[in-house]
Amino acid sequence: MRLFAAIDLDETARSAAAGSTDAFARRLTRAGARSPVRWVPPEQLHVTLRFLGEVAAGQVESVRRAFSVPWNTCVFNAGLAGVDVFPFSGAPRVIWLGLDEGREQLVALKSELDHRLVPVGFEPETRPFRAHLTLGRVNRQVAVSGAELRVMLSAHRPETARWVVDRVTLYESRLSSRGATHHVVESTRLAPSRETS
Repeated sequence: MRLFAAIDLDETARSAAAGSTDAFARRLTRAGARSPVRWVPPEQLHVTLRFLGEVAAGQVESVRRAFSVPWNTCVFNAGLAGVDVFPFSGAPRVIWLGLDEGREQLVALKSELDHRLVPVGFEPETRPFRAHLTLGRVNRQVAVSGAELRVMLSAHRPETARWVVDRVTLYESRLSSRGATHHVVESTRLAPSRETS
């Protein structure tokens, strides 16, 4: 199984992110860039905590159990804001929305996730974690430089969207000629917020 861990958006945040995708697509079309980006379908928009890749059948149940144990990280608020491109220089590869609220909690949740996965065979990632929402992946053949793309995107002000992050989900990503589809393997609620418990 090809697995990844993520947090989901609520419908308001999903709609706002999809609106940004539509606005960017129109802007790129007007600029004459042909099929420049493979956009993430609205129903698949999520914030990835960690991509695990192909996991052997015998290991999947151990990973699932690691997710099913109650989490220490509390429910928190998150908010979408700002758009940018990975990498920060050179040819663009990914268009994404950042977060202006909930970043510290996402780092804590990612750290807890990494800790849970060590006993089942996954060492903690060494690269810094940057919470973001991938909107699209740039076609390698597109004739738009990173600088040009950033100028186009900088004119857009994403719709403000806030939502409550109350669970973490383990997904299976199934690849086909029509793209990837995501299927829930395990989804567990975060701890109650200390402000309301």
